[in-house]
Amino acid sequence: MSYPLHWLQATFPSRSRAVELLQPELEKGVITKHDFELATRFLPGGHRHWPTMYGIGATGATLGYGYSVARPRWSHTKLTWCSGAATIVGMVFGRVRQVLAHKQFTEALENPAGFMEALCNVDRKIGGDGQLGFTLARIRKDAAHLDTTTFGSSQEHGPEMVSEENWKKSWPHSNAPDAASPQAAQPKNRWEEIRAANARSAGYVSSWDTIRQRHERNRLPDSTSSPTNDPPLSDRTAEQAKFDAILEAERRRGQSQDSRDFV
Repeated sequence: MSYPLHWLQATFPSRSRAVELLQPELEKGVITKHDFELATRFLPGGHRHWPTMYGIGATGATLGYGYSVARPRWSHTKLTWCSGAATIVGMVFGRVRQVLAHKQFTEALENPAGFMEALCNVDRKIGGDGQLGFTLARIRKDAAHLDTTTFGSSQEHGPEMVSEENWKKSWPHSNAPDAASPQAAQPKNRWEEIRAANARSAGYVSSWDTIRQRHERNRLPDSTSSPTNDPPLSDRTAEQAKFDAILEAERRRGQSQDSRDFV
């Protein structure tokens, strides 16, 4: 994160100075009341001295241990090297804590873009060019998320970004164009024409079917009628012969019709 830590420490050394520089930005509406109160409390806070404080504390603890607690007592050379290393470790630890504190401060801002603009205005007021050259990590993330969302929405909804496959999937089945339908609607030969005609007439009940169904119903015994009401055997034989003749006539008529259609 490009963050002007040293500039902030030098520009806002005390709360009164922070109020003096940020009050005009609050009155102009560049920053919110929440961000103004947060900045005037945090920027001049004690965290600015943490690296020094932790470095001195680590050095003192190391010297005290080596001179008073360790047995045998450390030599002057060992005390010097160990105290120097402790100073470096303490200052690094203090700097890390300082950076983490500033990270929490930037995440707590209500309007980070307005706070950045206010800092640029303060820099111009104290004689700078107003170009601090930093962008808060939170603003960069928000901008990247906005760009990704915008690009993704345009890619998903833009007509020029819709693929032909997705476009066909979005059509209803009743309105979707079928490339194979013209070929399916045109029979390839005469046999297919005959089969198509038979398929179309599948729902049509012919006279032959009517006669056959009537004859089958007549042949069924009536459970409610008595055996004495059954027709004689000779009548049944005559009816059967008549029915067979009708079937034969229908069959010949159908064969002759198929032969004419084929020719």
